[in-house]
Amino acid sequence: MRRIALSGLAFAATACLVLSGCSGGGTDDSGQKQSKGATSENEVLTSYNPQPASNLKQGGKVTLPIVEIPDQLNPLNGNGSLYTSKIAWFYQPVLSFNDPKGNITYNTDYLTDVKQTTVGGDTQVTYDINPKAKWNDGQAMDWTIFRDTWNALNGKDQAYVVGSTDGYSSIASVKKGKDDREAVVTFDGKFVYWKSLFSQVLNPHIAKADAFNKAYVNKPHAEWGAGPYTISKFDAEGGTVSYKPNPKWWGAKAHLDEFTFVQMEDSASINAFKNGQIDAVEAGNAEELNQVKSVKGTDLRRGTTTSNNLLVFNSTSPQLKDPAVRKALMEGIDRAQLAKITFQGLGYTEPLPGSFLLYPFQKGYQDNFGKLVKFSAAQAKKDLDAAGWKAGSDGVRAKGGQKLELTFPTIGDSATVKARATALAQMMKDIGVQLDIKAHPSADFNKVFTQRAFDIFGMGFISSDPNGMLYICQMYCSDSTLNVSRSVPKSMDKETKAVTNLPTLDQQIAAGNKAELEAMKTYGIMPTHNGPTIWAVKKGLANYGAAQFYGNYGIIGRPELIGWQK
Repeated sequence: MRRIALSGLAFAATACLVLSGCSGGGTDDSGQKQSKGATSENEVLTSYNPQPASNLKQGGKVTLPIVEIPDQLNPLNGNGSLYTSKIAWFYQPVLSFNDPKGNITYNTDYLTDVKQTTVGGDTQVTYDINPKAKWNDGQAMDWTIFRDTWNALNGKDQAYVVGSTDGYSSIASVKKGKDDREAVVTFDGKFVYWKSLFSQVLNPHIAKADAFNKAYVNKPHAEWGAGPYTISKFDAEGGTVSYKPNPKWWGAKAHLDEFTFVQMEDSASINAFKNGQIDAVEAGNAEELNQVKSVKGTDLRRGTTTSNNLLVFNSTSPQLKDPAVRKALMEGIDRAQLAKITFQGLGYTEPLPGSFLLYPFQKGYQDNFGKLVKFSAAQAKKDLDAAGWKAGSDGVRAKGGQKLELTFPTIGDSATVKARATALAQMMKDIGVQLDIKAHPSADFNKVFTQRAFDIFGMGFISSDPNGMLYICQMYCSDSTLNVSRSVPKSMDKETKAVTNLPTLDQQIAAGNKAELEAMKTYGIMPTHNGPTIWAVKKGLANYGAAQFYGNYGIIGRPELIGWQK
């Protein structure tokens, strides 16, 4: 899965916030001069102390913060979040890895060979599975894991709750090859992005829809995992997930004796890093950056982000069913002012974003949103008047006896969260809308997100690879779990789904931008910012930091390569 939900990003400074900046250059552990850091979005940079296994110490511990321990622990389930993916990364099989630019390398611990050919005009891929590969419960990994993953993710059986069918819906068949350890995947025509599929696969125990949706709720099932680590402690109530080297693992040895995620609020994680309780923390604003940059033995690792932050307008809310009203609210929001609050004191600038498919530093990017909406409080008032919402004596608009009063949940405890929410409420007040801010702890994100308990919500998506057009359906198809606005009608699905199956990238970019422009005309989502990423990391921690498309959503490298440099 390429795109995944982040915790309340646009208006929450959480552990996955991409609201950071830069400071002066330093020297990393290898003696190499570090880059100054991203001061604009055009500078595509990484900083994660990449080290091979030969440079790592054997043993030691690493403790990292996590915003929440979500209820849904199946990383392929549509109700999973970024934190589901982080937890799964260390004990579930990962069949391929990205480098920072998104180039894919297959994991030979699971796959001994991968071959792609064209048969009768169709892309065909053959996967040879390592004979040593087994699940922790002893079951052999065979061709059926590819079949079962395809069946769950191809969209034909809607009983499976999935985040995306992109790519898998383009597969015509998955069959047994020369023996049980070979899977042959055949696409319906040419398929550009075949390497991006099957990085994660299903355990046979969750092959059926009911188990796929429910078995991992509040239960990690370490026995259904496979990898260099296994779970040694899982305490959701206490906010702790710990891992130890997996005694059943056949591949490259894990370097750490123990790895632990600890759930904590943003402010608590900053203090925990300063006190030496955790080994890395993301600095989401100038205040946090100033607190951590002077901590002794700290590397500041900063790079280009691969996330989209946005405001979601719930089209099923009674006051927001009319797209003209949603457009008017967007016209009343000064995104430049929100960005100024976000990046204050960070020495970072970027143009206002206009697409959820590609980033401004990628070929084919277009400012599609900017073609549709311009900030103008005066125009917003006119459009609300035209839609029948008239200002009352208290300044709040009403129609048919119902006031234009909307709920806006915030996630996390950062001062930046509060400042942006306060600014947004004032913008809404200026056009006759009452915005009620409801503060939530970070751990409530998944609840707010999956239950869609909001009228307007600030959140974000982070991308695991650069192939934005592959995931257009994840953003805009009517049945996508990430399409939380529900503003795009089913009638647009055909045009949206057709983009991925076009034979060349140039054709996909042209068709994808056209489809996005049409989807944005439903006024369900509003891009707010991208931003840089900055991590304060204890010196010597390898293969972790700000690394664009690398590893697990640009932060964590291969599990067995997380460790301390010699």
